[in-house]
Amino acid sequence: MPAKKDIPNTLITAAMKLAADKSWHDVTLIDIAQTAGLTVAECYDHCRGKGDILRKFIHKIDRDVLADLDAEDFNEPGHDRLIAIVMARFDALAAYRPALRSILCARGDLGPADSLRAIKTHFGSMRWMLDAAGFRTGGLHGSLRIAAMTGIYARCFKLWLDDTSTDFGPTMALLDRELSKAATWDARVEKGLGKAHRLCGKISKKYHRFAAKKHGSSQQETTAQTPAQTSSSSATAP
Repeated sequence: MPAKKDIPNTLITAAMKLAADKSWHDVTLIDIAQTAGLTVAECYDHCRGKGDILRKFIHKIDRDVLADLDAEDFNEPGHDRLIAIVMARFDALAAYRPALRSILCARGDLGPADSLRAIKTHFGSMRWMLDAAGFRTGGLHGSLRIAAMTGIYARCFKLWLDDTSTDFGPTMALLDRELSKAATWDARVEKGLGKAHRLCGKISKKYHRFAAKKHGSSQQETTAQTPAQTSSSSATAP
């Protein structure tokens, strides 16, 4: 049996091997456990299903890519850094291409809940790729960037699966074009969100001034009414 700390990676390796040999749809957790040299109970201790193994695989690729980053890479323009990071991701995935084709054909063999988790995992991966390239990913603008990057990556991934070139040149060319288009879109979004932010700021200031003015008027009316009420009370007193 593999060392306890290696069990997750052993399960990933077994799952990818089986997916490369046959349809991912036909791969069972028992198959994965047996190929990994584990009992079904040990498999259960470290994963909750095939979808969970796929998520662990994605996290493994994320970490491999991030661990390989060089401090000097951060001096490059964001566009170039992002291309380098995504291409490094494809390099890390290269050995798994047969398995990935099988998984893609079976649509991951995921149910509704696992599909939602998979989307969240992919968005998380793209967030890290963008962060590592120096792009801000917080707020509404950041969320739009992540969504756009997820779409770009999906298109490039589809081409990469069948890219037979030694350096994945066609995939890199597509990635470069898509990111250039996205940069134009991103600049427009940033400008539009900036205008919206300034407009909201002006509206907020006007509202607060109006509220303060109304509050002041209410206090003056209350003060003016008080003497009249006192005089009325004195007149009716015995």
